[in-house]
Amino acid sequence: MTMRRQHWVRMKTGLIVLPVILLVRGSAATASAQERPNGFYQTSPLSLSAGSDNNFVAGSSKFNDTVTLVTAPAFSWFGSTHRTDFSVNYQPEFEIFTRHDEFDAWNHSSMFRMAHQINSRWSLHSGNSFLSTMDPSRQLNNSLLLLPRSRFLQNTFYTDLTYRLDRVTKFTFRFDDAVTTSNLSGVLAKRLDQLTNAGTVTVDRDLTSHQKLSGTYSFLHVLPLHQEIAGGGTNVNVLIAGYAYEINPRFIIQLNAGGVKSTQFTFNGSAAVQKQVGSVWLAAGYQRYLGFFGALTPSGEPPGTIPFANGLTPNSVYQVAMVRAWGNLTKRVGLEGSAQKALNGVTVQGRGVRSLIGQIRLDYKLSDRFVLFARAEHYGQNVNLFSEQPLSRNRYFGGIEIVLSRPPEPGNARYRHGKAPQDSDDLKVREPQPQEQPQ
Repeated sequence: MTMRRQHWVRMKTGLIVLPVILLVRGSAATASAQERPNGFYQTSPLSLSAGSDNNFVAGSSKFNDTVTLVTAPAFSWFGSTHRTDFSVNYQPEFEIFTRHDEFDAWNHSSMFRMAHQINSRWSLHSGNSFLSTMDPSRQLNNSLLLLPRSRFLQNTFYTDLTYRLDRVTKFTFRFDDAVTTSNLSGVLAKRLDQLTNAGTVTVDRDLTSHQKLSGTYSFLHVLPLHQEIAGGGTNVNVLIAGYAYEINPRFIIQLNAGGVKSTQFTFNGSAAVQKQVGSVWLAAGYQRYLGFFGALTPSGEPPGTIPFANGLTPNSVYQVAMVRAWGNLTKRVGLEGSAQKALNGVTVQGRGVRSLIGQIRLDYKLSDRFVLFARAEHYGQNVNLFSEQPLSRNRYFGGIEIVLSRPPEPGNARYRHGKAPQDSDDLKVREPQPQEQPQ
């Protein structure tokens, strides 16, 4: 029996046994969740789905196939004391192809988070995230650099120290570190493997109960892991001023403006608006930034957030327009959709790279534990940097999610996000709640 066949047999056996184990453990966790806030939980549903994946790129070729996805619950461990919260989780995903079993994959994601309230003014936060996937275009929600199917590894770490000066002003000192590798072939082999470090200082001030002003300075250093191939390191300076206005709880506006200095200087800015209509949230925005270093991300991070870990091209200017919608259409029907239109970089021949990414998911809630869903995705580019051809990838999937246990209530909620008990909530982009988010 070949190694590939042995791997296939082990995978199928695991997929058969895994749901049974999860159901047993889920029942036990549900019972114990009523007795104590600490311990083991399954904090996301078990997801079973199947569908078609058309024109996905592997190497320099395109393929079509039907795929089965099994996403296990996130296995999480929570712990808390009077001043400290921490959690660790791990979530596996299995991809099984019908005709091209050489693409079968076991993907991994894990995360550690810790928050410690030192005293009424000082708080410490830290975290580490690891991702191993064979489909980075699907897993990296904000990435407009559509990578071919290959093993992608990313480990990110952050720690920050927050000082609350008074009820309206706080300072945050943050350090980030990320290592990114991608198993590309051909002329791009090892060229995107890199180490990134960042130091950030942020000042947040509440002007009124509905208005917030922030200022952020970051220094980033991007170092290729194979300098003999990709060249030397790049230094990036980012300065951002942000303004958020919550006109009312259903209507939020955010503006950011600043500059980015790398091998070139460029204006950095964004504008986003969110409006709740009934039980559905609508959002639209535009942003211009250097690589992925700065401003408001398409997924709706708070002002000043720098998602540098996905920044695979630190010298390219990106211009992105996005729209989103999420919420409940009826008591049983839920919606989550987004679209991004972007001009992201140029080819070596000087041709502008234009991208269009769209995703939509509909849920139908059978009960509190069972949800049927249908999902469609489109990834398009006029020219792909890796295949040198136009890209039009379409995915159509349907499946079921099974809630095995409920996540615990945070045991130390009064200290979350570095806020003292008397602090008011920070203005931020309203994100879907966990039960609204697709896998």
